[in-house]
Amino acid sequence: MLSRNSNLFQAIIVGIVGILLIFLHARIDLLNWVSIAVGLMFVLPSLYVLCSSIGSKEKLPGGIAFVSVGGIILGLMMCIFPSAFAGFFVYVFAALLVIFGIYHIVDLASWNKSVKFPFYFYIIPILMVATGIIILCTSLRDINTVVVLVTGIALVASSFNSIMEYIGTRNAVVKSDEV
Repeated sequence: MLSRNSNLFQAIIVGIVGILLIFLHARIDLLNWVSIAVGLMFVLPSLYVLCSSIGSKEKLPGGIAFVSVGGIILGLMMCIFPSAFAGFFVYVFAALLVIFGIYHIVDLASWNKSVKFPFYFYIIPILMVATGIIILCTSLRDINTVVVLVTGIALVASSFNSIMEYIGTRNAVVKSDEV
């Protein structure tokens, strides 16, 4: 049951992120802020590991310091030059659409043994995969606001679809637990 609850929690988080992307899509510098946030996510843990390894009395592998310095440098570059990395996040958003769409298709197919879903449950995941592939193959990378808006809409739709799957499979899980 923990897995089902975590799927519901994941669907809620994805919906919240999608709503945030929809509301913030018009901000021209949104992908720059995403780049800065990810840069900080590289810098802070890398600094912590580097400081811990320097101050530690135990002998730590030399690769830890090397990786930490690399993480700090990459994170600082993302914070200092966020526009250079913003285009990369368009690819990340497109890849997320493809991965989430494939995940939903596989998840629905795995449930098909015990629960028959109507065809329309597959429409949103298929559209997500198609949208991600279109973004990856076109020059939409230059239109960041459109990519962010489309990603937000797709994430909200994915969240809605996941919650509908959760509701649709709830009775099947209860029946299988009783048997």
